[in-house]
Amino acid sequence: MTRARDIAFEVLYRWETEGAFVNLALRQALSRHHLDERDRALCAELVYGCVQRRRSLDALLSEVCHRPLGDLDLGVLTILRMAVFQLAFLAKIPPYAALNEAVRLCKQRAPQAAGFVNAALRAYLRRPEPAGERLRRLAERAPSWADAMGLVHSYPTWLVERWERCFGRSRTVAMLQACNEPGHLSLRVNVLRSDRQRVLEAIQSRCGPDAAVPSVLSPVGIRLLRGIDVSHWDLYRRGEVSVQDEGAMLVAPLLLPASHRVLLDMCAAPGGKAAHLAELQGDTGVIDACDVHPHKLELMIKAFRRLGLHSIRAKVADARRLVDDPANLGRYHAVLLDAPCSGFGVLRRRPDIRWRRHPGEIEQLGQLQAQLLAAAVHLVRPGGIVVYSTCTLWPEENDERIRELLDACAGLVRVDDIRAQLPDALRDDAGAGGLWLTPERFGTDGFFMVRLRKAG
Repeated sequence: MTRARDIAFEVLYRWETEGAFVNLALRQALSRHHLDERDRALCAELVYGCVQRRRSLDALLSEVCHRPLGDLDLGVLTILRMAVFQLAFLAKIPPYAALNEAVRLCKQRAPQAAGFVNAALRAYLRRPEPAGERLRRLAERAPSWADAMGLVHSYPTWLVERWERCFGRSRTVAMLQACNEPGHLSLRVNVLRSDRQRVLEAIQSRCGPDAAVPSVLSPVGIRLLRGIDVSHWDLYRRGEVSVQDEGAMLVAPLLLPASHRVLLDMCAAPGGKAAHLAELQGDTGVIDACDVHPHKLELMIKAFRRLGLHSIRAKVADARRLVDDPANLGRYHAVLLDAPCSGFGVLRRRPDIRWRRHPGEIEQLGQLQAQLLAAAVHLVRPGGIVVYSTCTLWPEENDERIRELLDACAGLVRVDDIRAQLPDALRDDAGAGGLWLTPERFGTDGFFMVRLRKAG
């Protein structure tokens, strides 16, 4: 446990001082140290929890620190956040352990502040209120509803304000809460190599009957109810399953791949949706999978090989430039644009996005999305379809982007009805502008998806 806290501190300090991506920094740190499963879990929980709850932790600390938090050494502040996170949100950690470990860590990193850290944490422990009550009391003094919710649930105020305008207050609160819940893993069964019942039985026989259940959103999906690492299992190595969010499994069927032979995935990395398309086609079609990042090409190729797929042609390309070759115009029966986006639908898995992204980036991404959409319309044949999807929850990147395209195309494309390709549980959610899948509905990541049809 001591090593777990030391490694968590290193990752959090790198994130604060170097701007490192927290998921990558954690993965790199864990690869350098041999921790048992229990310590790895604690390390990850500390890292993601402290990032996720940073605003709430600072509010709690401000009540017991006699100095402004902005004046503290960043290492000392990181140690205090780690300790208060354990005291406030991890009931399984004894308070004395959280306090003693914080003082020990401070003696190693900033010995002159050890007394200060000890005094601040003892002051926190002397207050009888649970953390939730303390935060609600502090929120009563907030200047606005959005500011209060941002403090209680630990989000920047601008994000809460925007979601309130888009979704209303009650749904916004549900989304804020859902994005703070631990993200579960889900598997997509490769129907060319296995079936869902067989995979379910294999998982349940190894990990217990309550380890996994069938997805209610996808006929090839399995939801894991425990923190199971399947990447070392034979069924994964044999290509029987891929790790994919249940919401992401909804996208590939929208391209009607059984009816369309020549497909394009414009922004394919890491390759999950392209692989799903090939599986749905029985690996008999032709799928061009493009990505602009060369270092991701080999990862895609390895994934396709593991799954035994041969119909996917992976290549490095800026999909916007495909239109420069006349041979590509109208070439594809169906095009998938899983667009680069701000990622606010994956806050459960990437809590640092809430602090890393800002509204100006959303506007910049909108320009790229518009260019890719325009290219998709040129690349698809008359009568063909374009599926546009994102893992973000902003109108500027989703339905507003589609409205702009429809206005610019002046009747060349129209929105297609996707309800027949959705599970029963979501058909009422799909409207004329596509489907918004928000995290509180089924505990998935957040997605937007819509299907366009080009005039014949």
